[in-house]
Amino acid sequence: MNEEEVSYWPQDDRFHLLSGIDLLHDTEEGIREKFMKGIRDAVSITHVFYLVANPGRQVGVAEPYGHNITMLRNAVAAIESIASNLEFIHLQYGTFIYGVCFTDDFYMPVPLSESLPPLRPPFRDLIAYPLLSEWMENLSKGKTWKWCETRPDDIIGFVPRPNEYNLAYPTAMFLSLYAYVEGKGVECPFPGSFGAWKALCNHAGADMIAKSAIHLSLASDFAVSGEGFNIASSQEPWSWEMQWPALCSWFGLKGTPPVDHERSTTVTPSPDAYIASHVEDFKRMIQKHGLKDWYVVSPTMDGTDNWGLTKLNFDRHLSLEKIRATGYLEEESPIDSWTQVLQRMRDAKLIPRGYE
Repeated sequence: MNEEEVSYWPQDDRFHLLSGIDLLHDTEEGIREKFMKGIRDAVSITHVFYLVANPGRQVGVAEPYGHNITMLRNAVAAIESIASNLEFIHLQYGTFIYGVCFTDDFYMPVPLSESLPPLRPPFRDLIAYPLLSEWMENLSKGKTWKWCETRPDDIIGFVPRPNEYNLAYPTAMFLSLYAYVEGKGVECPFPGSFGAWKALCNHAGADMIAKSAIHLSLASDFAVSGEGFNIASSQEPWSWEMQWPALCSWFGLKGTPPVDHERSTTVTPSPDAYIASHVEDFKRMIQKHGLKDWYVVSPTMDGTDNWGLTKLNFDRHLSLEKIRATGYLEEESPIDSWTQVLQRMRDAKLIPRGYE
């Protein structure tokens, strides 16, 4: 984070935010020095939660995901050299490990279970996760620390900076602007395909992801080590059909189904397109409410507009039996996950407090 950005973390002396580390280009020694200088009692670190990704796949090189391995290797090597009492390393993956990103070729049976076989070629070679797991398996042999990885699907979370992989911000900005332009109480059709409207999935609230990861990291059973775990806000699958009306009502709108019944397309403008077509209204809303003027872009895995709300049109819900077997039973409604994040966006002045 730079000096102009704010973390919006709770005010607590136990939190230390260290910026300026380049896991890809800094040397192991350089990373170690920055940790030692920037984190009080760095030698006492016992648990590491690694939420780092370089999603770009390099083309025309021997190791297309070499950057991902390099960043992980540098981070772990630096931590190991500092923290002699290291106990656990957690990595966050996602449902791309099941091929969810390959929307035209998705073939896995649902509910998606950790016991499913690895993706078949060529899809397996197009994601970094198998390589990261292989590297961690080899590194952890003979070590006293354990590790695991978790697999959320769509993440409902707040980040204090623009992020093109964040689902919640463009959705919230679209609904904020829609209420500002069209007025409170009006109908707001789902801006995606009918297939995506009906598809079952398990959204994962950021708080629930954190709680799940902490639970696993504190597990005394070595059977957790090296394993992958599906995580979500709740065991019950949800769909946009179930969430959209409640989400819209938070903005003073009436959420309605898509205007058409196409599986992969819709004539309704995407959230990004709607904002682009009302750019002057958007500027006025930003100025009126004193909001941060961030660019708005929805996540896409193939460069197409409205990818998540049109092409994720298949059931991809998760089995949570494996993490439940470890004793983690906490749940929350996906609507509660959304509400928590929306309130944080309000507090950070990303979206208006009122929609008049």
